[in-house]
This record gives sequence, C-alpha cells and structure tokens, in this order.
Amino acid sequence: MAKLKHQSKIYENILEVVTNLTSLMNQSQNAQYLLEKFLDECIKITEADSGSIMLLDENKEYLNAIVAIGLNKESSGMKLKIGEGITGWVAKHKKPRIIDDAYNEKDYIRVRDDLISEIAVPMIYNDDIIGVLSLDSKKPSAFTEEDAILLQIVANLSVAIFVKIQDNELLKIREKFHKILLEISSVITKSTNLQEVFEEIMTITQKVIRIHRSTLFLYDKKDKLLKVHATYGFHNEESKSVVYEPGEGITGNVFLNKKPVFIPSAKNEPGFLNRMKIVTEDLDLGYYCCPILSGVDVVGVFSIFTHIYEENNSKEILEFLQILSTFISQAITIQKLIEEETQPFIAENIRLRLELSKKYRFGNLIGKSPKMIHLFEQIQLIADSKSSVLLIGESGTGKELIASAIHYNSSRKEMPFIKINCAAIPETLLESELFGYKKGAFTGATSDKKGKFEIADGGTIFLDEIGEMDLSLQAKLLRVLQEKEIEPIGGKTKKVDIRIIAATNANLEELIQQKRFRPDLYYRLNVIRLEIPPLRERKEDILLLTKYFIEKYAKENEKEIHSITPEAIKLLESYDWPGNVRELENLIERAVVLNQSGILDVKDFKEILNKIQTDNNIPTMSDGFIAPAFSYEGSEFNELNTHSLELYEGRVYQTVISEIEKKLILYALKRSKYIKTKAAKFLGINRNTLDKRIKELNIEY
Repeated sequence: MAKLKHQSKIYENILEVVTNLTSLMNQSQNAQYLLEKFLDECIKITEADSGSIMLLDENKEYLNAIVAIGLNKESSGMKLKIGEGITGWVAKHKKPRIIDDAYNEKDYIRVRDDLISEIAVPMIYNDDIIGVLSLDSKKPSAFTEEDAILLQIVANLSVAIFVKIQDNELLKIREKFHKILLEISSVITKSTNLQEVFEEIMTITQKVIRIHRSTLFLYDKKDKLLKVHATYGFHNEESKSVVYEPGEGITGNVFLNKKPVFIPSAKNEPGFLNRMKIVTEDLDLGYYCCPILSGVDVVGVFSIFTHIYEENNSKEILEFLQILSTFISQAITIQKLIEEETQPFIAENIRLRLELSKKYRFGNLIGKSPKMIHLFEQIQLIADSKSSVLLIGESGTGKELIASAIHYNSSRKEMPFIKINCAAIPETLLESELFGYKKGAFTGATSDKKGKFEIADGGTIFLDEIGEMDLSLQAKLLRVLQEKEIEPIGGKTKKVDIRIIAATNANLEELIQQKRFRPDLYYRLNVIRLEIPPLRERKEDILLLTKYFIEKYAKENEKEIHSITPEAIKLLESYDWPGNVRELENLIERAVVLNQSGILDVKDFKEILNKIQTDNNIPTMSDGFIAPAFSYEGSEFNELNTHSLELYEGRVYQTVISEIEKKLILYALKRSKYIKTKAAKFLGINRNTLDKRIKELNIEY
C-alpha cells in the first residue's frame, strides 16, 4: 500500500507540473521564460531552497547556467566542464545523483555556505544529453529516490517542449532575416557611392537588429592599416580617422583570423580597445565584428554595436551578418572598379566601341537598346571580379552567350570555360558529372573520372537552369562556393579555383519559399545579379539581330539573300517573341532556307501572322495551309469541324493527330516556360522523344 501511495503521489506531482507547463505555454512561447517557470515548479514540488538549469554548449564540452533561482549572482553565469562537480558528473554519466550531505562529497562545488543537500538529474532529448536540472536544500537528506524519478520524468518532458519552442523561435528569426536579405539584395546596385550603400544596408538591417552604431573598415595595402570607409549612426568626424593594424584589438584580429565574433559586453572585454569612444561608464553594448571576403582574400571588416539584450540570438545574428558581408563585398568591388577606371570613361568607351562596330556588338552579343547597352556596361564592370554571378532571364534570351562574354573579357579567358545544363542531366548522374569519381566508388566506376569543377580549375563554370538542381547537390555546391574545394565520389577533397556563373529562368525566391532551393546558396550565388531583358522589351534590336541572322544563315546555306522588306521588319517588331532571340533565330534560318526570291518578305513569315492573330499565341493553319479540322480555345480542344475533315480525305487521321500533338507540345512548352525537361514530364514522355517530335512536326517556339 505504501508503495502505491508513493507512486500515486509521484503521478500527481507530474500531472501538476505538466498542467502548469501547458498553462504557461498558452501564455508565452518564450523558451527562457518557460525554463524559469519550470525550475520554479520543481523547487515548489520538492520543497527545495534553490536550483539551476545548465545547458550544454554546441561542442558538448561545457555546461552553462541558463536559469538560477535562490543562488548568488555569480551562479547565473556559471560555467562547468563536463565531469566537473555534481552537475558535471550527471552530464557525463547521464544518471541522476542525490547528495545527502555536501560536506562529505569531495567533488561538490559550493555556491552557498548554507546549502547541505543536492539532487541533479540529466535533461535528455532523443537520447542526447541537453542539460542538467539541479536543486539544493539547507536540510540534510532532503531528497529521495522518488524525487529523482519525478524530476527525471518532468525534466525530459520539459526539455522536449523547450527544444521544440526553441526550434520555432529559430525558424521565425531566420525567416525574418531571409526577408531582410531579399530586401538588401535589391539596393546593392542602386548607388555607386559606398557610404550611401552601407547606410542603406544598415537602415534595412535595423529592422531586425537594434543597431547603435556600425562601421566599415577596409584594408589599405599601401599603409598596411584598416581604415574607416563608411559609417552608420556616427556624428563625430574624429571617429572616422580611427585605424587598426591587422591583429590589433577585436577588429584587427577578425581581419587576421577571417572569423566573425560576438562580444556580449564590450566594456568587460580586455581585447576591446574602444578607440571610437562609443562604450562609456554609463553605456555598455554588445559588439559584432565580421570579416568581408573577396574570394579567399579578406578586404576588410564591418562591426555593429548593439544592445546587450540581443545576446540570446547571437549565433543566428552572426550567420546573418556573414551572408550580409557578401553583399557588402559586392558593393566594395563595384566601388573599387569605379575608383580604378572611373565609370563615366568606362561607359563612354563602351558606347564608342559599340558605335565603331556598326553592329552594336559585345563579343557575340548584339544590341543597341538602352537595356542592352546597360548590360554591356555591367559585363565590363564585373568581368574581372572573382565574385559569382547569377543571370536571370527567360528561356532564349542568351544567358549562355552572356556567361561566355563575362569569361572571355576576364583575366581567366585563357583558362577553361565549362558549360553544363543542370536540367538536361538526370539527378542521379549530375553529381558524378560535376564532382567526378574515383575508380571503384560505385558499380561501373572502372576508372577515375574528373568532374566539371576540376576540369574548370583556374577558369569559369557556367551552371544553366540552376533552379533544377537537387537539394542535396545544392549543399555540395555551397561548399564549393564557401570553401573553394570539391570532393569527388569516393575520393578526397581537392582545392579548386573557379568562378561560378549560374543562370535560371525560374523565380528562385519562390523556390526558396517552397523549400526547393537553399536560401544560403541563393545568397552566395546572388553576389552579382544580371537581369537579361526579353526580346519584347528590346524591340530596337530586332532589325540588328535579323540582319545578323540573315547574313549568318545565307552564308551557311550558300544562298544570296539581298535584303528584307520594311513590311517584314514591322511584322517581326509587332510580335512578342515568347521564345525570345532563339525563336527569332530559328524563324530567320527557316525563312532563309526556303526563300527563292533573294528578298525576305511578309509571306516568308506566315507563322508569325498566325500567332499574332490568335489571343493565346498558339499557331493555327491558315493562308497557304488547309483550315484546321478542329477549333482550339484557351486550354481545351472543341468540336471537330466536319466540313474541314472532308478536305482531308485519305489523310484525316495523320493530319488531325499531328495537329493535336503539335498544340499539346506547344501548350506544355509554354506552361513550363520553355524548359523541355518539365514539358516532357508534364506530357508523360521521354525528353528525347519530345526533342524528336518537335523536329518532326517542325515546331517553332
């Protein structure tokens, strides 16, 4: 009976703690607050005098006091090694421990002279030790085995709640940071003035971090000093003359070690030199300092003074600031290029070269529209940078040509330029294609094979349709960007020196929201972003492009095409070109091959006439063709036209089926934004089959 009463009492106490915790969760989702209340409940139930909760650090080497009740002030910041004291012993052995008389225990660490007994239980989640709950009493033998059972159960329950709430808090924090980074990415190129860009970045960052002051230091190679180049929140001009040597103070050490740091209390940090006189007797601040990298080289550091309450999220803030540093690095790169060559002369030289070429060409790119001239200027500016580039544009806009122009106008032009389409290669083969493999790594690996990254060492790799890459491969690509190293399948890591240019016609921000693209990879790729205008937004270039393609395909096919009529040009300029330059090129090639008069006219572009006449831009058979045997509206096929069927006698089946198939393929291509892999998947056919049918049905898109 006595045993049953004991068990009943334990269950009652467990129920009471769980009920109270549930009630508290409805009031607050703050993990720190819930731990404090949980500790208070445990003290009340066991009639203890004091207690603490200590949690393991990331490396699982130390216990840090997170919550303390009834102990001295020093206890709240207490730090113990695993195995040290009663609490450390419990963490090491993952077992509860009861101390009846502390004076008889050699490993007892005294925090209050009047405390005699102690009970400590491990806090375990998913078989991992998270921390230790300790309670103390002024009475000897104050705790029993029943107390240990009770505390162990409620400690494990509470730590599960704590971990889940903490994870939710981290997700909310990271989501908030993600939105801020997206906003910052749009302001980097708004100004060429570094002070203005830095101020704009910090103003936006202020939405998630309460910034007191912020400073950007850049390394002067000539004077071998870190000098102030931009500030936020400063009104004292003298502060801007402050300098640091590499290795001097927190700022100099971050520059030297290439690692970000967080100082919870700048006033109490011996290494903090306070040369800007920001911290005073009455004002103590937290201090973040982060290196700014250009490739593998450190070009400077930026620091943020913030209020001490931010300390709880210091790890997440440091992660955020490391990504933010890549945006600042981009702004610095642009500023340096402008200082070295001065932008007005660069722009003027580009325009002069374009005019002298008469064809408005930059490498293999053609255009005289304002958007293309601006794009040529951007390519000239960023060509010699080490930063990764993200090309955004619809299918057929010439992203591969732009990547080629960047490479062949850079200092890497004598080194390899490797192109790979991430959507064209099956996921199972893409990893070995990119990273290579060692002999025996898997069945069929009969010899070593170099991956594209290794082949591109010293040069540039162009990753087209990056949005189609599998998430697991995205993680490996992130390592290439961050660490500049690759790991072949079954092999050891190797250092590589490559510049990555990625391209997509997908909305990567939407893919991030759908958990199909890693945000950290997006920020690494999006250091320099070039948006390629579709052909419908640069119609001034249609005449130039048309003349170029006529000359090219007339020469290839040994034909004499003397000119194109103004009416034909007007027709081409009135079309929206969903397939962009690629569609225009295919159309001109066909017109040149089929033309017999030596002059291209409207009649050579009947397909365009048909497309313009339909609201949905899907071609119908008209003019020189027999009227279709069915009508098409929106995304549905309507009734067969029986009168037209009579005109197809002897070939009704072939004609109608071919026309339906053609329209289905065009619909699938349009629906998938002209990505063939997606279109084939939608239709339920093989990619090679789709390519074959497009060719056989002579589909232009």
